[in-house]
Amino acid sequence: MAPKYPKCHKIAKKIGSRRIDKILQEIFTRERQAYDCDEKEYNERIEELEARVDYRRGIIAELQNHGFDAVVDEPLAVLKAAVLDDLGEISRLLQMSHLAAMRATEKAKMVKKIKIIK
Repeated sequence: MAPKYPKCHKIAKKIGSRRIDKILQEIFTRERQAYDCDEKEYNERIEELEARVDYRRGIIAELQNHGFDAVVDEPLAVLKAAVLDDLGEISRLLQMSHLAAMRATEKAKMVKKIKIIK
């Protein structure tokens, strides 16, 4: 006969304890670590985008100093649009990073509550 809660049994077998508080503690710890990893990845991506925006802004400044020609107008507009897109992406990633940090904190609080209850 198959166990009633196969995922919990799998975790119990892995950690070597069948106590429900230990299993729940392990589940929330894993989720917290996953959210921490997500936050770290978002922050790395934000740094990459910020570097790209700085580089493009430097190019835009050089093109503007060069003067406004018919040849420079179109590439300049494309670069400015790309900078705006990257800034929007940075904003979205900042929100996602903040949410991941909040969720990780929530999971850490739950782990503490479970430790106190036992």
